[in-house]
Amino acid sequence: MLRALLSVIAVSAVILAATAMGSPTGKNSGATVRSEQAKGAEAIMDLLEQRERGLDRREATLKAREADIKAAEDQLNKKLTNLQTLRDQIKGQLSELDDEQKGRVTKLVKMIESVRDKQAAAILAATDADVALVVLMRMNTSKAGKALAAMPPEVAAKFAKKMGAPPLKSGSK
Repeated sequence: MLRALLSVIAVSAVILAATAMGSPTGKNSGATVRSEQAKGAEAIMDLLEQRERGLDRREATLKAREADIKAAEDQLNKKLTNLQTLRDQIKGQLSELDDEQKGRVTKLVKMIESVRDKQAAAILAATDADVALVVLMRMNTSKAGKALAAMPPEVAAKFAKKMGAPPLKSGSK
């Protein structure tokens, strides 16, 4: 289709060139005009063919780039799918660990509740503050109160302050 269009353009150019030159005045000038017209038509055809080849190269380059982009997109989609799968696995494992930790804390709460108040106070005072706080908050209120009362006042005050603090302080990061 493009070649047909180029041929029509070339023929039109030849006709226009012949019309513009006018009719020949002598015998030799007619042959010269025709040979010049033929050369002009050939030059136009060569230029059109070069342009067509250039367009074909550009089209091939664009198709290759399109294929490269599609391949890169496919790779990215595969990686995204793999990352999502990995994220889901990690979430599952974290959930399992959270459940396991909650079970251990529940056991610890039961153990601390079963010992005497002074022993519970000594154990909680020596335990990591975050763990002790969680245990105190999950303990029976009266037993937790007795354990706090048996602790040194500065340790009991620290736990009381943390227990009364809002879960998330405003403006903290």
